[in-house]
Amino acid sequence: MAELLAEIKKRLTSGDEASRKLFQRDLHETIASVETPKETAIRLSLYPLQAAAARIGHDLRIFQTLDTQGPQTVSELQALTGAHALTLGRLLRYMASVGLIRQSSADTFEANSKCRHLAAPEAVTIVTHFFENCGPLFQEMPAFLRKNNYQDVTDGKATVFQPAYHTELDTYTYFSQHPDNLTALIKYMGLERDVRGRWLKEYPFETQTQSWNPSAEEALFVDVGGNVGHYCALFKGQFPQLAGRIVLEDLPDTLNHALPTPGVEKLGHDFFQPQPIKGAKFYHLGWILHNWSDEKAKNILRQIKTAMAPHSVLLINDMILPDSGAPPFATALDLVMLGACGSLERTGQQWKELLGDVGLSINEAVVYDQESFHGLISATVA
Repeated sequence: MAELLAEIKKRLTSGDEASRKLFQRDLHETIASVETPKETAIRLSLYPLQAAAARIGHDLRIFQTLDTQGPQTVSELQALTGAHALTLGRLLRYMASVGLIRQSSADTFEANSKCRHLAAPEAVTIVTHFFENCGPLFQEMPAFLRKNNYQDVTDGKATVFQPAYHTELDTYTYFSQHPDNLTALIKYMGLERDVRGRWLKEYPFETQTQSWNPSAEEALFVDVGGNVGHYCALFKGQFPQLAGRIVLEDLPDTLNHALPTPGVEKLGHDFFQPQPIKGAKFYHLGWILHNWSDEKAKNILRQIKTAMAPHSVLLINDMILPDSGAPPFATALDLVMLGACGSLERTGQQWKELLGDVGLSINEAVVYDQESFHGLISATVA
C-alpha cells in the first residue's frame, strides 16, 4: 500500500500541469466510483460546511497560528482567539475530521498540508471572496431556478443575486455600497490579474504594428472599461517603443482611483455609449463581456465597431470554454456569472455567433490558460 501511495503522489507532483490535472481528475472519479450512494450524497451535501469552517479558521487565524507556531492546545488557541473553549474545541474537532488540520491528541492540534495551504495569503483571499460573494448565490440558486422554471437569466437586476442578498440592486451597485464585499472582490481580482495578464504575450503586437505610423492624435491601445488601468500599465511596460496614444476608459468615479502610469491617458466613458476614440489600432475588452447577457454584450460591441477603422483590431480577453470537457473551475464560474449578473462564460462557438451578429469576424482565438480557459480573441470588422 505504501508503494502504491508513493507512486500516486509521485504522479501528482511530477510532469506538466495538464497531465497532473488530468490524473487528479481521474483519481477523484475513481474514488467517487467506489462510494455508496449515501456516501456520495453526504459528501456533497456537507461541502458547504467545510467552506464555512475554512472561513472561520481564517477569521480566528487558526491555520496561520498552527503553521507558524507549531502544535497548540485548545486552551492556548482559546487565549489567542478569545473564542469560548467549548465552541472552539468543537470547531477544531470538525476541522481535523475533514483534514483541514490534524488532531495529534485529545487536546492538541497541529498543521498538516491542507492547513499550510490555507494559511497562505492567497488562500485567505480566495476563500473570503467565494464565501462572501458567491456562497449566498449557491444557497439561493435551486429555489430561484425552480421558481422561474429554469428559464434563461439575462436581466442583471432579476438574478439569483437579489433574493440571495435581499436587495433590489444589481451586483456591482450592491458591492459599491458594501465595502467588505467589494474589498474581497478586488483582492481576488488582483490574484487573477497575473494569469489574465498573460494575453500580452499571446498576441504579436510588434508584428501587427510594423506598418503602423500614427499621427500624434491616433490611439494605439484603448482599454474599454479598463477599471483603474492595470492592463494599460502592463501594456505600456511591455511595449514602451510602440507609437500612439494609450487610453484608459471607464466611468469617472472609477478613474478617480486610476493608477498613475506615465503615458496613459484617462477618459471618462460608459461603454454602452458611442466610442469616442475613432480608428484606434487596438481596442481591448478585458473581462468585460462575461459580465453581460448577449444583448447587452452586442450593445457594447456595436459601440466599438462603429469606431473601428479597417486597420483596427478588437482584442477580447475573456474565458473561451471548450464544447466538452470543461474543467470544474471554469464551469463553476459560468454558473457564478448566471447567478450574479444574468450573464455567462462563452464557448468558442458562442463567441463566433456573438461577434458575427454585430458584423465582427474572429481572426484568431487562443486559450492561454488551460486550467480556467482564459483566452484571447482578436476580431476585425467583417
